[in-house]
Amino acid sequence: MPESAPTGNPPCPAPSAPGDPAEFDAQDEELIAYLLRRVQRSRGRQLSRRAAGLPATTLTGETEMLREYTARLGRPGAEIALAILTLARQQQRAPHNGS
Repeated sequence: MPESAPTGNPPCPAPSAPGDPAEFDAQDEELIAYLLRRVQRSRGRQLSRRAAGLPATTLTGETEMLREYTARLGRPGAEIALAILTLARQQQRAPHNGS
């Protein structure tokens, strides 16, 4: 009688240890990808607003974003929010490769 193939799901890899550098690297990659998507959407919204004869951004919306980031993350949160707003305002450029 032929040997049957195993059924079910393959075994899961062992969970990574807390503080595993590979896990941090993966999270950094996800965070950067998310930020790039957010910036792209924001730039698209700005273009749409300009095309409609409106200001590219709303001060109220930016202020609310700053408040939310500050409330949840403290002063560093405000700095993160400002960095995101700055990225969204910059002209489209090739990504920096660190050199």
